[in-house]
Amino acid sequence: MKERVSLAPCTTLHVGGPARFFVEAKSVEEVVQALAFARASELPVFILGGGSNIVIADSGFNGLVLAIRIPGIFEEK
Repeated sequence: MKERVSLAPCTTLHVGGPARFFVEAKSVEEVVQALAFARASELPVFILGGGSNIVIADSGFNGLVLAIRIPGIFEEK
């Protein structure tokens, strides 16, 4: 888990502020752990897909951004 990660590189428009917490989950276990952390910390969660059709505010997201990158679930070509 990383803190204060810029979300701009994660979007096709390359705009947006930082996520308070950011997880790029590569397994189901990592997803479960990230969601447990968010629940215990009472943080809002945002699930980030491929980054298209989304605009992130310059102020960012004051919670956990969860990018699910489990092989076979979502793969960019």
